[in-house]
Amino acid sequence: MKTRYIRYALLTVSLGLVTYLALGFGVQSFEAFCPFGGMESLWGLFRAGEFSCALGPLNLSMLIAVLLLALLAKKSFCGWACPIGFLGELCGHAGGVVNKQKLRPGERLDTTLRMLRYVVLVVALVFTYKAGELILRGYDPFYLIFSGIGHGTAGVFSYATMAILVIGAFAVPMFFCRYLCPLGAVLDPFSRLGVVKIYRDESKCTNCASCQTACPHDIPVHSLARVRRRDCTNCLECVDACPEEGVLSIRAGL
Repeated sequence: MKTRYIRYALLTVSLGLVTYLALGFGVQSFEAFCPFGGMESLWGLFRAGEFSCALGPLNLSMLIAVLLLALLAKKSFCGWACPIGFLGELCGHAGGVVNKQKLRPGERLDTTLRMLRYVVLVVALVFTYKAGELILRGYDPFYLIFSGIGHGTAGVFSYATMAILVIGAFAVPMFFCRYLCPLGAVLDPFSRLGVVKIYRDESKCTNCASCQTACPHDIPVHSLARVRRRDCTNCLECVDACPEEGVLSIRAGL
């Protein structure tokens, strides 16, 4: 739990800073700090040498920084800095209070649904590149939440999108991050190569599966010698949940 306190403190600061910008304070717009905006800007930079719509150099810098971080420490950005991931995690905890038995899709269904984020990635980039505008703002939870479903959203469709995402977040832990986040799809291959990861001492492990139960992404840590899964955010929930001392540790290695 001590690790969670530190992680939640950092996530609260991140959420607070984005909210501060969204309220109109500060020099930059909150959109400037979206790493996925860096992906959306690439085609405009390649074709015309300029950023599309509200995107700018900071979006590209954020993307590069997050990709480098993924190579170093997997999806640590998602677990330690992303405000949308933080809100999704809080909704999951709230849903667990109401319903003690978390909804966990079967492995085959879960694997299939995780492929949806690649579909979202392709659709988002194709529409943005063709139009030269961020026309999918109305379905982006980052923009919807921090703009207050404001300018550029899609009216009733935006409200329906938010309703689905909120219900999903309460029902399935990390619903958006697991199945729909296009930035997560971008980070996947880099995360698999991440140097800093969780290791398990098989000689001490009792296979109690407390680690998998605690994992927001339902990773079966108790069956892995090292966690190379693309969805691992190095949140250390599994380490904190392990009842046996020294079984799980985080360290650098290939």
